[in-house]
Amino acid sequence: MLLHHLPGQHVATVICHLGIPASAEPEGCEGIAAVMAASLFAGTQGITARRFELEAAAAGITWKASAGWTGPAITLELPAVHLAQALDLLRLALAEPAFSPAEVTAQIQLAAASLTQAAASPQARVKQELPAAIYGDGGRAGRPAEGSPATVVHLAPEDIAGFHWEQVRPAAVTIVIAGDLDGLDAAALASEAFTTWKDDRPASRWTPAPEPLPRMQPAAVLVNQLLLAAPVPGRGLPGWNELLVAAHILGAPITGHLDARLREDAGHSYGLRAGLTELVPGTGLLLVGGAVAADATISALGDIMDILTTPLRDPFDPGEHGTAAEAVTRMMPLDYETPAQVAAATAGLAACGLPADFPDLVLDDIAVLTYQHVTNAYRSYVSPDRLVLIAVGDAAALAGPLQELAGPARLQVVNS
Repeated sequence: MLLHHLPGQHVATVICHLGIPASAEPEGCEGIAAVMAASLFAGTQGITARRFELEAAAAGITWKASAGWTGPAITLELPAVHLAQALDLLRLALAEPAFSPAEVTAQIQLAAASLTQAAASPQARVKQELPAAIYGDGGRAGRPAEGSPATVVHLAPEDIAGFHWEQVRPAAVTIVIAGDLDGLDAAALASEAFTTWKDDRPASRWTPAPEPLPRMQPAAVLVNQLLLAAPVPGRGLPGWNELLVAAHILGAPITGHLDARLREDAGHSYGLRAGLTELVPGTGLLLVGGAVAADATISALGDIMDILTTPLRDPFDPGEHGTAAEAVTRMMPLDYETPAQVAAATAGLAACGLPADFPDLVLDDIAVLTYQHVTNAYRSYVSPDRLVLIAVGDAAALAGPLQELAGPARLQVVNS
């Protein structure tokens, strides 16, 4: 359990991370963890779904479930004075779920419909295609954490109940509480709420972080959304902090090189961004993405590639580096302004095995970096032959030019 006392923040956030890595899902059942987490709200062995909903509403408690490679998480927002009630309901949901067939079937149908709807959005579609483009679809890392319509739609209520029995246990759970805890012994309240949940089984084991494909498929053509990705070190590894600064120089709103050329000068985009992320803990990605004008896709791609490869020839400018480093250090605290942000960040760090003060360590390191450090790291991890391109667009119009870009590698065309 991790606690953050935030004076004056009387709407508290509780995040319960279940600690079930995506690799624990049976093959062909990807997304089962997300459906199981969403189904926990639908009543317990002693409380009907309707009564559960009414008790939560009476205490001002809202619930939601989310999926990720590190496992599903449940987020509760509530008046801090009702923390005891929230923890009691959370324990009942985790330890004594009812998994009513009708309720679980509705969650399965909702999840499948949401995934199908997301596939119709260019922004969501490029993200759905990203794992397989980086890691291949032969392993769990190459398939979306939330699953796909095909893997979710055939799930049955008994599958959900069985997965809960196999995977949900106290040893795996992390609970983060953030808010004004004045007058509340949050640790004691949680201990009292969860004392009856007995299960000594250990948490699921992580699988090793996957290796990116040795030679990336350069493009999957599906509408006019571009996403380029380059494998880089994960958080906490050498190079991550330097690449944070490099990504800001290249892809910050308004001031970044991508926005300056493709939005301000050429008018080919409403905005392209660059940033770092992790699909799988320990393995990072430098992502460049955004929408471009349909008739300028190939031209815009040429500009993007030129911008991304320029630092391989010419070092980052010292003045730009200083401005970017200052901007990163000023912007990072904005991610920790509310209890929800603090709890989410802390739970995410804990799920990845990183310390709660990791952001402070990043800021301390960025303060002593030079433009040479940033340039050297960028050149170590970014190169044209390691870039993956996913273009959501008109395959008939884009496939030919993109095949020329792909060179001898096969161009993968995925129909929407």
